[in-house]
Amino acid sequence: MLCPICQSKNISFFAYKNEYEFHRCKACKVIFLHKLPPSKKLNEYYAKHFSYRDGLANEKIIRKRGTIILHKIKKIVPTATTICDVGSGHGFFLDEAKKKKYDTIGIEPSVLLAKITGKKYRVLVCAMDLQDYTKTNPGQFDVVTCIHVIEHVKKPKKFISDLLTLVKPGGILYIETPNSDSHLLYAEREHYTFLIPPEHLWIFSWKSIKTMLPHNVHIKCIQTYSYSEHFMGILKRIIKKKNDIINPTGINVKQITESRPSTFKKQISYFFFDRLIAPFLTGVLNLYHKGSVLELYVEKISNKSGL
Repeated sequence: MLCPICQSKNISFFAYKNEYEFHRCKACKVIFLHKLPPSKKLNEYYAKHFSYRDGLANEKIIRKRGTIILHKIKKIVPTATTICDVGSGHGFFLDEAKKKKYDTIGIEPSVLLAKITGKKYRVLVCAMDLQDYTKTNPGQFDVVTCIHVIEHVKKPKKFISDLLTLVKPGGILYIETPNSDSHLLYAEREHYTFLIPPEHLWIFSWKSIKTMLPHNVHIKCIQTYSYSEHFMGILKRIIKKKNDIINPTGINVKQITESRPSTFKKQISYFFFDRLIAPFLTGVLNLYHKGSVLELYVEKISNKSGL
């Protein structure tokens, strides 16, 4: 077996999840689904059945992230006026961009989501996949964003190429995706938060995405970010692993010999550690690009890909 991204033979089994088998390339650190679902099945699912409930539940978080991304884009391309969001979902990012006076357009394969978003925020959202859009709309944008989408597509290298056809020379392509070279993944392994087949077909590292980029681009910025719950998740995994080593029987001796802490004590502990200490320490996870979520700001130099 060869890595579908970098063609390395250095492949190993990673995990089983919901009857799906994931493998990992030790060279570029990508994690990939061993047998990809048929394209017809995936297209039908996203067009007719995908509702993205998690996105709706996390509106505040998505909007906050959107303002951070837009602030960074403003620094990199201060003259940008047009933004295309590929996989626009519920439209929260488009709405934030519109508030900042950008001319916006969304591309969303879910007919239902496209219809709701367009009507609610009065923005243009095209209910089609990226490949169909690039065939019928040759226009280009100052900024193209792709936020938690690339891990869903069967042909990510072709997908990046299609994304870049929408970017003007001198413009920016922004990609955000779970990070396969993160502390969170190493701690959670088969219980990894973003291991969600068959929706997530891939988990990328910055190295694996860099491998797929054509020659007509320049990486302006690579960075990662994490949430405090990711820090807490890692800490809990470490503590559990340590307890399993000390007490392999699985019997919680402390719980047997001592009474459980009161609800009040639990609330105090939660407030001071989860709410105050964990957010302060979470930034440590992002050092050396080891944070939970990967961000790349890629500048398009010319229209010639060099592939």
